[in-house]
Amino acid sequence: MFLVAVRARLWPGTLQRYLTGESLPPTAAPLEAIGIACGANEWQLNALVEAWSQQKHPPIEVRHGGFVFRDDRRSGPGNPVEDMYHRVLHQVWVRTGQLTPVTGQDAVAARAALEVWQLDRLLADRKLRDGIRKALAPDVALPPDPDALERRVAAEITVGYERGRSPRALDLIGAGLLHPQEAMRTRALAILSSEPPPPLSGADRVAVLATVASGVATDLAEATAPADRDLVNDGIRACYRLAGLDEPETILWVDSPYVGVLLRRLAAPLYDIALWSRTDRQRDVGVIEFRYPDDLRERIDRELQNLLGTTPDRPTGPLAGLVHNLTLTGRPSLVATDPVRARQALEDAAARLPKPRPVLAAGDPPPAHRYDRYFHLDGQANASWISRATRLAEALRAAGTPIGDLPERVAAYRDANSAGPWWPSPRLVIVCERPTEIGPGPEIRWADGSALADRPTEA
Repeated sequence: MFLVAVRARLWPGTLQRYLTGESLPPTAAPLEAIGIACGANEWQLNALVEAWSQQKHPPIEVRHGGFVFRDDRRSGPGNPVEDMYHRVLHQVWVRTGQLTPVTGQDAVAARAALEVWQLDRLLADRKLRDGIRKALAPDVALPPDPDALERRVAAEITVGYERGRSPRALDLIGAGLLHPQEAMRTRALAILSSEPPPPLSGADRVAVLATVASGVATDLAEATAPADRDLVNDGIRACYRLAGLDEPETILWVDSPYVGVLLRRLAAPLYDIALWSRTDRQRDVGVIEFRYPDDLRERIDRELQNLLGTTPDRPTGPLAGLVHNLTLTGRPSLVATDPVRARQALEDAAARLPKPRPVLAAGDPPPAHRYDRYFHLDGQANASWISRATRLAEALRAAGTPIGDLPERVAAYRDANSAGPWWPSPRLVIVCERPTEIGPGPEIRWADGSALADRPTEA
């Protein structure tokens, strides 16, 4: 025993207490040293450590919500998770007992009960929250109040994700659960347990749809008179507010999508955060050619589909093809029929950008680039869709269906899209004026002399 103690670097008396079970070492290292000194192989060493673990940290069973869980602190920390909500839950799991359901139970229901217990523990234990907040250091920018938080999360709902919520929504909920204010934590928990309204019954659905006349809003789809800029600006600001966002600092109007695309290139540093885009890519060939509807429109579509089993048809009309061709290259594409005039319009618009303003490089106008394709909202090209969505929302409200702020969001979307295409960002919105002429085929003209044409147009 003396030789073993020396080789294991232990006092003989300490080794004697370990071997008789009178005491246990603080870690498995001394026992591993004893095993090595005795010539144990890897399997024997593992068995030795396992035996020590069972004695030092015996697993216990606990009950939550009618289910039995095994508290085994020897298990690993688990796989890392990405969204903030599940990172918070993982930290609660690590710090309050690494509970796993005992086999032979309904595993899904058991995990749901465990999650409820973990959330209750998180909200009740300030010391636990402070420790998790310090460990995770959430950098999610939260809205200033619970109502805005609820609007932000609702605006991030995405089909196909857990509970119908996207990772960005779960980031907001997770950060809300760690917020210092109790009102924010309580609202975050309420949002987590909320469910969408149930679909209408067959008879109610038929009754609502019967009140909705068919047709498209050709007055807006083909409008060439100057837009009501105050109405559009108010609609854009309302879209931001109803999505739980701060209103943009600057709404900058340009006379045509041609200038809008070039200005969007110059203002790229102000577009570091993707708003209402299913993808974070803001500048890409696919953003235009294979684009999804913006999230504001997509959310309205999903709500109407859930309630009525139908959504407004895809936009149609003379401008429907414009939104796929907001590019300075290709056929058709945006062209400047008067380059000098287009250059001056771009300089005037660039001078109104928020500081620090970009320096406009030489060029008359700046050279086109095949990647000048940016995520945007479609403006009056959405007229037929907006008309149908408006009538559906009004019919639902008239029938007394609980639809929350859906009519207000549809109205704000309608006003915001009653001019040309627009590019949103947290600080800046670039909005295009309506065209002055909608000709046959793809040709469309704007007040600054630019056009959408199938080939370069002579001045």
